[in-house]
Amino acid sequence: MTQDNVNKITIRLLPDGYSFLNQYHPVQRGADFIQRLKESLLEEAERCETPEATRYVCSVENVRFCLSPLAEDIDPEDCYRFCLSEAEQEETLVHLEDVAHGIRFTVGVDTELYHFLQRNFPELTFTHPLYELFTEWADKEEVKQNCMVAEADENFVNLLVFKEGRLQIANRFECTSTDDILYHVMNCWTQSALDVIEDKLYLDTPLPDITKNIGQFIKQCVS
Repeated sequence: MTQDNVNKITIRLLPDGYSFLNQYHPVQRGADFIQRLKESLLEEAERCETPEATRYVCSVENVRFCLSPLAEDIDPEDCYRFCLSEAEQEETLVHLEDVAHGIRFTVGVDTELYHFLQRNFPELTFTHPLYELFTEWADKEEVKQNCMVAEADENFVNLLVFKEGRLQIANRFECTSTDDILYHVMNCWTQSALDVIEDKLYLDTPLPDITKNIGQFIKQCVS
């Protein structure tokens, strides 16, 4: 049996550049953003081009996504276009389906970038951090009760809200400070009508200030 070795590429798309291999690459206004990203990706492809690398998974960490139920009478592209403003560049929509839970994550990827990745990385599939967070938590006992699941670092926060085992909200926000993270967590908590005493927040973050500050408002913060 041939071993299936997966190489995961994580690309974080930012308003003024991109992050790749844990390095931030600023892109000057007016410069060719996609060309800069292509050069970085090709260098990685050459570095990792070994017989053991059989396929790649690309996680495009952006905020252009929407959720829709898996139903024949619902067009995911219509949902996406309705929820999100028109992109600056032409997009290719990637659909990540969780059949067991009847949910579809639709992610917009720059079309030029999409085809470039498909040409240069074998057996490429796409993913998104929110989709991965959902599939990690969807069947856990903890989400059978009302709760929020959050993961955050200095630049982003991913949020999921479950009510009685069903996903109610999934969102991702780019952040520039811990205050931004606190704002998005508490705003989403309030909008979801979660109880600050009875309901739980499951928080994954390397930032101690976040855990400390949120604990002042949400009494059951598990990290």
